[in-house]
Amino acid sequence: MKEILEFTDDEWQEIIRGIEGSSAAALWDEANDNDRVRNASYEDRKQFFLSAMCRLMKEGRVKIASSGVFWDGTIEEQIQRYSDRWPRDESQLDKADFQLIEVDGLLCYWAQGGFVWVYEDGFMEWT
Repeated sequence: MKEILEFTDDEWQEIIRGIEGSSAAALWDEANDNDRVRNASYEDRKQFFLSAMCRLMKEGRVKIASSGVFWDGTIEEQIQRYSDRWPRDESQLDKADFQLIEVDGLLCYWAQGGFVWVYEDGFMEWT
């Protein structure tokens, strides 16, 4: 994974307001709408997404899980695992759901991990 991007406080608060409680697809939408990377390359938007995901995890706001089980490993290892599965070509992303791709005519869940939001009161919201 490339270097983690930094966000200004205002930029970060805007991102949180737009995605909190939502699935990873909302963060990908943010990467496509954010002034900073809106017209950037696929790789740059992917880096924006992964950097925001990393910060969410480091702040304890988000965990990654699949089939009801949290991913193991360090945050960096989990981010790398997510990144490694990312479709190489943007055209492979399903138009209806960012986390799906078509393989041999079937839709497959490429990410194999979804966001679990962790709130200050301990409540966890699985997406």
